Amino acid sequence: MNIHILPSAKHRDAESNLDAFVARARACTSFGAVRFDDAMWEVALTKAKRASSARAGVSRLYFTEALAGGRGEQGRVPLSEPFASFLKAVVRLREEDGSKHLDDHAGLIAAGRFLHGQMAEIDYDPCKLLPDLFHQAANAARKAQSANTAYGTGKKLAELASWVDRYGIGRALQDFNNPIRRPSGVEGRLDAEAKQRREEKLPSEASLDALATLANRVTEDVDVLRIRAVELLVCGGWRINELLSLPADCEVEERAYHDGQPVLDDRGEPVVRYGIRYWGEKGAPPAPKWIATPLVDVARRAVADIRRITQPARDAATFIARHPWGVMAPGLDGGDPSELIECRSVAKLLGLPHVTSGLQWCRTWEVPLLQEGRSLYVRRRDIAGAIRLDAPKVPPESPLRLEQHLFLIPQNYTHPDRSVIPGSVRFLTDGMMSGFIAGKPGAPSIFERFGLVEDDGTPIRMNTHQFRHWLNTLAQAGGMSQMEIARWSGRKDVGQNAAYDHVSGAELAAKVRKLVEKGEIRGALADVHEKLPPQDRATFREVQIATAHVTEIGMCLHDWSLLPCAQHGDCSGCGEHVVVKGDASQLAAAERMLDETQMLLAAATGEADEGTYGAPRWVASHRRTMAGLEAIVGVHRDGSIPDGTLVQPPRS
Repeated sequence: MNIHILPSAKHRDAESNLDAFVARARACTSFGAVRFDDAMWEVALTKAKRASSARAGVSRLYFTEALAGGRGEQGRVPLSEPFASFLKAVVRLREEDGSKHLDDHAGLIAAGRFLHGQMAEIDYDPCKLLPDLFHQAANAARKAQSANTAYGTGKKLAELASWVDRYGIGRALQDFNNPIRRPSGVEGRLDAEAKQRREEKLPSEASLDALATLANRVTEDVDVLRIRAVELLVCGGWRINELLSLPADCEVEERAYHDGQPVLDDRGEPVVRYGIRYWGEKGAPPAPKWIATPLVDVARRAVADIRRITQPARDAATFIARHPWGVMAPGLDGGDPSELIECRSVAKLLGLPHVTSGLQWCRTWEVPLLQEGRSLYVRRRDIAGAIRLDAPKVPPESPLRLEQHLFLIPQNYTHPDRSVIPGSVRFLTDGMMSGFIAGKPGAPSIFERFGLVEDDGTPIRMNTHQFRHWLNTLAQAGGMSQMEIARWSGRKDVGQNAAYDHVSGAELAAKVRKLVEKGEIRGALADVHEKLPPQDRATFREVQIATAHVTEIGMCLHDWSLLPCAQHGDCSGCGEHVVVKGDASQLAAAERMLDETQMLLAAATGEADEGTYGAPRWVASHRRTMAGLEAIVGVHRDGSIPDGTLVQPPRS
């Protein structure tokens, strides 16, 4: 047997190594059957975006020079050879090494464009690359891109240099590392800059208030759908495409257990956990996301409204799945599929605004046209076929069929000017959600439409991922306050929410201090605060409200770090106890305790009448407790006090 020992790359010249590298890429099967020499590749991706992503249908890679203001093919200039073949080989072989998203490959090609821009003097030959050219490309990226994007481009340039070195393509070792530093302070997490960066990722108080207001003001279903999606982002902290990929049958309920025993509420009824089933990104397994108890009502309402609004689109998807032709629309759901329809009649069939719109629609949707005499016709099945073909393709690995998804809408549903296409189906996408809360040219955001701005009068700017940062920040701090929950619930009061069961003492105290500062508290503490000079009020608030914790009938402001509780849990008559006006659970607890105290008082009074030793003291104690509880119940029933106000009842 003859043994042929092939020379290693370092024993071949750079040109031969480049030729071998490109030949290997040509023989590679990643991306499917692409035509290697083309400047535009239509690729088949292993790692595709979710169907709800605005870029889910994008499958093209352009090996062309940068094209300002356009994404199509027209006007593009192919990259020069032999660099173009080198870059194509890198992209194809890196996909073979491990599947990546299209955007990741596009980022590498973008870095390659900056390098290509520096290679004219070496005739675009990768074998003549030197480290200086990579540094020049990095400097060009730094000037043309934002700090974060330029940093990413620098990393891709370093990756390209590593391919050159690994396969011996350059005559000199590149040994190039990314010279573009991360944006200032990104490495730190504890300094003031890091804190500022985190705060910039969070939605402002004004924007949250505005969204909460809109949650109960919008009336059009197209707006209700998207504001309810925002509410679910608030409830669960999903990534946007995790949310938009939810199944229609997403709700999960199960009884809650602790130490093997069912958890019971105040009425002795079993506590039921409520969750929403979803499929996570970044490798997370399918699982229900359990919704915090105070937010369950918000989530239930959101799911119910979304399911109602999107049900027609699911019905349309079911029709497509069950019928060989046609769509669920009058005139397209039956009859003779071969029947010819004049293009002028297509507009009426689809509900388009103008007679001439029918022909334009047929051309845009690539419906075959047939001419008879001077008139143009289309077949009924071709109209339906174009609509069916436009329906999104669910990835093979998806556990759901198209009609089983929650966020389905007809084509053009969120577009402010175009007509909805009957019988069509598509996903509500991340881009539609982004346009809803951030706006885009020609389409103002929901804030702009309702005239809502930041506290300083500037426009509100948000993105969907901010809710995830916000919810995680709240979770780290201890939880979401009832005031925040109430505004999302469409309630004027916090009384219908559960108690502040997860808010830390320091954060709860901070929120109470803020309410005192705004004048949203009544009682002795508020009276003293108002009488102080303005310059002394902040110090007073810090000293008097250092911490807080929840009780069954309100909130305790006693600072346990100074001394133990002198009342020993007798909260109803304590001067350091405040009530959240309108809180249903606090009112129910106070009424129950009042009934019990009245029974105890009656028993103690009977014992005192009979001369039992010590009974008069119990009578006096129960009367003080009863007076405090009556004051608390009176606060809740006082219609002149706005719900959500903190009230410090008079000490009994």
